[in-house]
Amino acid sequence: MEVHHHSHHPKKWKEYITEFLMLFLAVSLGFMAENIREGHIEKERSHELVSSFIRDVELNIVLMDSLILSNKKSLLKSDSIALYIVKTKKDIDLNLVYEIPVLSYRYLNNNDTYDQMKSSGSLRYVKDTILLRKMIEYSNLSKATEFRSVTQEYDYTKNEFQNTLNKYIPIEIAANKHSTSITSIKFHKLFSSDSNHVKFFQETKNLVNGKTFMLDNAMLPTFKKEIVPVIYRKTSLMYASMNFMYMTRRSAIELLEYYKTHNQH
Repeated sequence: MEVHHHSHHPKKWKEYITEFLMLFLAVSLGFMAENIREGHIEKERSHELVSSFIRDVELNIVLMDSLILSNKKSLLKSDSIALYIVKTKKDIDLNLVYEIPVLSYRYLNNNDTYDQMKSSGSLRYVKDTILLRKMIEYSNLSKATEFRSVTQEYDYTKNEFQNTLNKYIPIEIAANKHSTSITSIKFHKLFSSDSNHVKFFQETKNLVNGKTFMLDNAMLPTFKKEIVPVIYRKTSLMYASMNFMYMTRRSAIELLEYYKTHNQH
């Protein structure tokens, strides 16, 4: 019996080229598809992060508006009391002096989204270079404002300013302020059903009723020398904080206007 063997003809070079081109095309299309998918994911991720960042900016503007309004009232009161102390030659009424605002309202920067984007490298998702620049400028200003408000103004008020004022405060006024601050806090409701606590706080607040507290005129030079500079130092720090708030707010508004005009989807 005769056995027939199949002959294997070598491929022509054109066939090799065709197979190579088909393989190259398949790989290239795969890469292209993957790049398109990653680009879409990056675009979506960028939109999510920037939208969250914009919400942070809007919340910061609300906070700054509230702080600026409170600071204006505090500054007017503080400066008027300082002027009263400077101009009065004798018989300074400490009841008037201790109407001075002793608190400082801190600007706590809501910058979580930006910090997350920066630490994770997600800022690269923001392809709009103008928007990115405005985001960075605003964030830097906002952090500087927080530093001015918290590290400088608040710390000074909480320490040197209040400590100096407390050196001259009559105990009755101090007790009244303590009781007033406690009863203004929400947790005071825990005591509302306890008649002993209610009576205690009311008696403490009433310590100032019908009394006048005049500074001993012999102490007037020392009092002025110590009190007036700390008041003006506090108000100077408040003015500086407000100036930073105004700059940050202006940067925030420009950022929001640009975003709403160029980047809404």
